Formats: sequence, structure tokens, C-alpha cells
Amino acid sequence: MLNNGTAVSWRQLAADVDALALPLSSATDKLAMASINNYQTLITLFALWQRGVATLLLNPAFSAGQRNEILDKAGVSAFLQAEVAFDSGAVFPAVPFHRDAVLTLTLTSGSSGVPKAVAHSAGNHIASAQGLFSLMPYEASDCWLLSLPLFHISGMAIVWRWLTQGAILKVADTRGDALLSALDGVSHASLVPTQLQRVLAKGETHTLQSVLLGGAAIPQALVDSAEKAGIRCWCGYGMTEMASTVTAKRADGRFSVGQPLPNREVLLSDEGEIWVRGETLSPGYLVNGVLVPLAEDWFATKDKGDWLAECQELRIVGRLDNMFVCGGENVQPEDVERQLSGYPGLTQLFILPVPHPKWGAVPVALTDTYTDPDKFLAWAAEKLPPHQRPQKLLVYPATLDSGGIKLSRARLAQWLAEQNPLF
Repeated sequence: MLNNGTAVSWRQLAADVDALALPLSSATDKLAMASINNYQTLITLFALWQRGVATLLLNPAFSAGQRNEILDKAGVSAFLQAEVAFDSGAVFPAVPFHRDAVLTLTLTSGSSGVPKAVAHSAGNHIASAQGLFSLMPYEASDCWLLSLPLFHISGMAIVWRWLTQGAILKVADTRGDALLSALDGVSHASLVPTQLQRVLAKGETHTLQSVLLGGAAIPQALVDSAEKAGIRCWCGYGMTEMASTVTAKRADGRFSVGQPLPNREVLLSDEGEIWVRGETLSPGYLVNGVLVPLAEDWFATKDKGDWLAECQELRIVGRLDNMFVCGGENVQPEDVERQLSGYPGLTQLFILPVPHPKWGAVPVALTDTYTDPDKFLAWAAEKLPPHQRPQKLLVYPATLDSGGIKLSRARLAQWLAEQNPLF
């Protein structure tokens, strides 16, 4: 491991884990703690897992009220208030390792209501990591940057890839421009498009070789620039319930997300809803302290998809609950976003509905970067049928982009409503 540039051996890591003086009773089997991407959080996690304690990592930006609501719904009563002290003379016995025992609790995005706590075992995480390695090489000598928050499944997946492969993990400050220096000595990173854009704009790729891209629609121009700089790019489709990535592929310009990785299966229902199952599927949600199974067999994702005939790769049409009607025609925002993602200079683009007295709702485009609205809307009008054409282009504030790796459509919709963009 590299902790802020300092090498930490596996032997030292194990010694630090063993020396933590955990404030636990023998009855503690679930515990919540604030999630900060640092060495202290990692060794605390490992010490808890070694004792068989399932951990729920929380976004430190949560208010006390939000935190208490989440803990009450999940049924987790123990919360670690502060950093755990070291005690070099302490010996805390480990419980026997059980591959199927629940070790992690990860919150869903919470797009509607209170986020759910999704349980995963070591077996789920290991199956997820091994499946990705079949496509995206990650050797023992490689170093993956912990570039995403641990309270998100994509951040937790990085840790389990490192543990599964016995490779190198780098822990460093990755916020804002600090990401550029954090990439020193790193071969692998999980990034969202805006982060990769910052790296390429700086003109320095350091030792970076492979990037797993996630988040919004990925502009092909961005991928092309990365590949020219010697950075291989992968994209995919994943979710919390499936311990991160479900399908993946080398980014190639097609608006598809590849085929199912080993240890996962994908099926489309008659309505086009994506169903998933496999060794990475969570055993259930933790509700009031009880594990409630997700599904008897297939898990219905509420995502709509189809198979591209020319390559038999999965294409994500969008969330079933994001679709809206404009003039009697269905509009899937994610589909419009993909079609407009090639506009020069844009790395983030979202389509949301705004009420309209005649058409019911009309699309509005939101971006994080200023561009000439008239030119963009004219360009979009040439590409799209009338019911899909955005009627306005607005720049959302950078403050909406904080606190996670995916920008919440609910937060965007709330901000948009406050702008009162009536027609």
C-alpha cells in the first residue's frame, strides 16, 4: 500500500489492524462510521471485519438528522464517533473467516426516499473483482488509486480488487486538483469523465495506464484523447446491489456497456427491464436489523435496456422512472444525453423535464460548463426529433457536484425548479 506516498507493507498493515483498540462489546455485530478515504478508516474497517462486524460507511456530509434516519431504518444502533486509538499490547481475537458472512453495508443512491443499506459478503466482493480481472488486467505490481468514496460501492470495489489480487492500493487526497498529484505512481484509477478531463487538460498522464470510467454518458472525444495519451479506457454498467460492475468493455464509441462479466448474468424482461443475478448479488437489504432478501432469483433493476444486434452488447436506455412525456411522445432522458454527448467542450450533460402548458413537459439541458446556448440548441435541433429537443440550456452550480461520484437527478431537479424555467 501507498499511504500518501509512504509505502506500507502487508506485515505492517496487519500489525496496525491487530493493534486497534476497538470500543466494542461482544454483542456488536453491526456498526456505522463516517467514511473518509484515509489509512485510519481502512485499518478500522479491516479490524471490524476481522471481528466479524458488518460496517455501514456513511457520507460525512450527512447531517445528524439524515444519519439518524438512515440508522433507524437499517436497524444499526452502534456508531463509531471518533478515530480508534492504537494499543500495541492489545490482542483482539479474529472470528473464523466465512466467505458468505455479511461484512459490508453500502447505501443505495436514495433517489426516492431514505437510502437502503445493501449487504454484501466477502464472497460477493471477491466474485466481483475476479470477474473484472478477466477483462481489465490488474497485476500484483499494479497500483490502483482509491479515487472514489468508500461509502459508494465503486469505492469499496477498489479496496476488494486490491485485497483479492494482493496488489498495491494508493491512498491520497484526490479532491479537486489534488487528483493530479495523487496519480503519481498509479497505474489504475476509477474516474468520472470530469476527473479524466482534468487529468488530460493538465497534459500530464503520470504513470496512468488504465481507467475505469463511470457516471454520466462518456463523450467519445474524451476517450479518444485518453487513448492517444496512452490511457486505456473501460466503461460499463453497475449497481450497488451487484457489488459494482455488472457489464464492461473497452470504450469504443458505441453507446453500449459490453457483455456480462464472469459471475454475473443479465436478462431482459418482456418490457425491456434489465434483470440481474449471480455470485455478486447482495443477499439483501438491512431493514430494522433484519436482512430482507432482494429477490428469489432475478433482481429487477428498474433500468431499461436492449441488446445491440451488431455486437450483442447491452445498451442502457435509461431508468424506467426517469422517462417523461412530451406532446404524447415518451422521452428517455439518458437516450437524449447520449445523442448530445458529442457536443464539443461538454463533459457533463443532463436532460430533465420542465412542465409546459401545451406539451405536458419539455426537455431542458443542464451542463456544468458554459457554452453558447443558441449554438448548442441549434445543433441539438438538427440531431433530434421535436419532442426530444431541449428548449433551454442552463449551467448548474458546481456545489451540486459534491458529495459523491454520481450527480443526483433529484438534486438537479430541485435546483431546476428553483430557477422557475417556465414556458
